[in-house]
Amino acid sequence: MIESTTHLLRRPGLPKSSLVGAGYVALYLTLYWASYIEPLRHTGITPWNPNTGLAMALLLMRGPQWAPLVALGMFVSEMLIDAVSPQPETLLLACVYVAAVYAAAAWALRRRDLARPIETPKAATWFVCVTGVASGIAALGYVEILTGAARLRPEEIWPAIGRYWIGDLNGITALTPVLLLRIDRTALKEELQRNKGELALQILGAAVAAGLAAALAAAHDVRLFYPLFAPVTWIALRYGVSGAMISVLLVQVALAAALKLTPGSIPLFDIQFPLLSLGITALFLGALTSQRDSAVRQMRHQDAVLQRSMRFATAGQLASALAHELNQPMAALIAYVRAAELMTESPGPTDERLPGTLRKASAEGARAAAVLRRLREFYRGGGAHLEHIDALALCARVAEALQDRMRRTAVSFELREENHVPNVMFDRTQLEMVLHNLLTNSLDAFDAGPASESSFRRILVTGEVRAADVQIAVDDSGPGISSDLSVRLFEPFVTSKINGMGLGLSLSRTFLRHHGGDLWCEPGRIGGARFVIRLPTNETLQTNL
Repeated sequence: MIESTTHLLRRPGLPKSSLVGAGYVALYLTLYWASYIEPLRHTGITPWNPNTGLAMALLLMRGPQWAPLVALGMFVSEMLIDAVSPQPETLLLACVYVAAVYAAAAWALRRRDLARPIETPKAATWFVCVTGVASGIAALGYVEILTGAARLRPEEIWPAIGRYWIGDLNGITALTPVLLLRIDRTALKEELQRNKGELALQILGAAVAAGLAAALAAAHDVRLFYPLFAPVTWIALRYGVSGAMISVLLVQVALAAALKLTPGSIPLFDIQFPLLSLGITALFLGALTSQRDSAVRQMRHQDAVLQRSMRFATAGQLASALAHELNQPMAALIAYVRAAELMTESPGPTDERLPGTLRKASAEGARAAAVLRRLREFYRGGGAHLEHIDALALCARVAEALQDRMRRTAVSFELREENHVPNVMFDRTQLEMVLHNLLTNSLDAFDAGPASESSFRRILVTGEVRAADVQIAVDDSGPGISSDLSVRLFEPFVTSKINGMGLGLSLSRTFLRHHGGDLWCEPGRIGGARFVIRLPTNETLQTNL
C-alpha cells in the first residue's frame, strides 16, 4: 500500500526510492497530525499513534536500512506539529533511539520471514510479541530521554510510559497488517459480488459501529465500546486478516474522530486498552480464518489434482483392461480368419470346416465387441445389464470357445453340478469375462509347466448352492500358486506370467464385488489351484434389499 501511494507521486527521472521516501514522510506527517489528540503535558506523547504503524510497515517491507528515514519523519513531524516540542538535540536523540528500536524489531521479524501478510496464528503471535516488546522498550527510552531533559516530573514517568507504549502498539496492530496486505482486486470483487446480501449487513454493522463510537463519546460510557466487538468479529471470521484489520482501523479512526469532535467527551486514553484488546483479538481471529481458508484452498487444489490423477489412473487401468481382455478373443479371431483364408486357398472342393470356422470367428468378434462395450460402461460408472443367467451353461459356453486350445494342450475339461444350481441375476458379459479369465489362467499354468511333465492335465468346474448363494469352483491339476504370490494375488499388476499384465483376477473380483458377489482362492483339490466364485441368487438380492 505504501508503493501504491508513491505510485501516484511518480514522475519521470526520479528514482523509486526517492518517491517512496517522499511519500512516506508526507503520509507520516498526515497521520501524526490526524492523531495528535490529548498530548501529555509538555510532551508530544499521544494515546493513539497510527504513524508508528506506518513506520513499522516501511521497515518490514524495505528493511532496517530505512531507519534514518523513519527517524527523520519523526523529527520533522514533532518539530512541525508539537506545540511544546523539546530542544532539537534532545528530540533528535529520542527519534534516533526509537527508530533504532523499531529497526531492530523489523530485523527480528524479517529473519522469521514475517515481512509479508499475516496469515497464521503463529505469525500473529510473533508479530504481537515482538512489536509489543519493541514498543515497550521504545517507550522506556523515549520517556527517559525526556526526563533527562527535565520535560517530565517523576510522578509523570510511568503514566507517560504506559500511554506511549499502548499508543504505539495500538497504531502498529491496527495499521501495519493492513499495509502488508496484498489484495487481489479481481478475487475480492468476485467475492463481494457473490455475497452482496452479507456485504450489505456488514456495511450496516459498520454504520452501527460508527454510531456507537459517537454515542460512546457523547454518553461518557466506556461500556458502549464493547458492542463494537460483534461486527469486527463477524468481518474477521468472514474475510480473514484483511477484513479484520481494516475494520479495526476504521473503528479506531471513527473513535478518534468522535472523541476529538465531541466537546467534553471521555479521554481517548481511557479506551486505549479496549482498543488494543479489539485489535489483537481481531488479528488472531483473522489469522485463524486466513489459515483455514488457505487450508481449504490447498485441499481443493489437492482434490482437483487427485481427481485428475484418478482419471488418468482410470484411463490407464481401462487401457490395460482392454489390452488384457481383448487379447484372447482377438488372437482367436485372427487365428480363425487365417484358417479360413487357408481353407479357401486350397485347391479342390471347399473345406467343410470353413462355415464352422467362420462362425467361431464371428463369435469371437462379437465377444470382443461386448467386452469393449461393458468395460467402457463399467469404468464410466454406467449401470450393469443384469439378467437371469444359467451360470453353469455360461461356463460350458466359455469352455467350448477354448475347446481347440484344450485339445492342442491335451487338457481334459469336466463340468459337474453337485446339486440343483438356480439361475443368478448378473451381467452376462462380465460373468463371461470372469469365467474366461479363470479358465485361461488354468491353461496358461499348464503351458508354463515343464515340457517333460507327463501328469494328467485336468480342469474341473463344480457348481453348487451354499447358504443361498451359488458357488462355482474352478480347479486344475497344474503347478498351483506359490505362497509368496498368493498373498498379493488379487492386487493389480501382480502376476507370475512372463508376458502377463496381472489384471485378470483383479478385474474379475472387482466385477463380482460390484454386484454383491466375490472371488477367492483355496487350496486345490486335484493338485493345482482352486478359485471359487460366489454369485448371489435372487433370494439373496431380495434379502439384502
